[in-house]
Amino acid sequence: MLDQTCTDHECIVIDDASNDDTTEVINSFDDDRLIFLRHEENRGASAARNTGIKHSGGRFIAFLDDDDEWLPNKLEKQVVLLSGSEEKIGMVYCWMDYYDEKRNLVYKHHPTLKGYVFPQVLDDQRLGGCPTLLVKRQVFDKIGSFDESLPRGNDGDFIRRACRRYEVDFVPEVLVKVHVDHGKDRISDQNIEGIQNHINSIIIKLNKFQYELDKLPEQRSNILFDLAHSYAKFGKYSEALYYFMKALKSKQFSKEYFKIFLSNIKSIIILSLKHFVLLYD
Repeated sequence: MLDQTCTDHECIVIDDASNDDTTEVINSFDDDRLIFLRHEENRGASAARNTGIKHSGGRFIAFLDDDDEWLPNKLEKQVVLLSGSEEKIGMVYCWMDYYDEKRNLVYKHHPTLKGYVFPQVLDDQRLGGCPTLLVKRQVFDKIGSFDESLPRGNDGDFIRRACRRYEVDFVPEVLVKVHVDHGKDRISDQNIEGIQNHINSIIIKLNKFQYELDKLPEQRSNILFDLAHSYAKFGKYSEALYYFMKALKSKQFSKEYFKIFLSNIKSIIILSLKHFVLLYD
């Protein structure tokens, strides 16, 4: 981050109670722009970002996780765009590419959403993660910081709340690289803890944006399909079938979500019926 072509910035590093050599690495740098803060106990990504926001002094705020990488001109490109934007633009994002442990390109995330995109990000956060963003400070003043109570998806929750009030713009260039280490012990949709956290996050989203979702039946159905699919992966087939039927009731939903759920609906119905037979046997 210190090699950015935009040199007029501060770099706030938050150590969330790590047990590695973070302190020694930071102390090895001799740069007045560097500010090092440490949590005495692990509080999670949202708390770390909120600590950084609280101690920042700039007009714009950006975020970088330790497994992601900014290209050297990331800030410069986005600052130019956001500085010349209208008041209604709250943040800008950029494109990002994903690389595996061998630095092979495995996925490209190049969205083109701009303007008022709240309905499009409500069911699925399509802009990308926090490392792609540059946000005006006033956005945090108006909508608050990251929700530390969420089990996961805190960046998506922030983006939805921001997009509910502000418009967005983007730099159509890859300025972020995400390094995916499949060997790391991280929460994912493929393990029990990850699936349960995802289910809890969906339920929170349904409650937090209930007013807007009542007016957006397609987005509501897509979220219910996602919830049903997650329950199916978790092995709770009766709940999966319940939310699948609830999603179908509106008759407005994305074909993509419908196809994903259809891929395992047969097994869900069979296992759900077996479950009910066992209950009444």
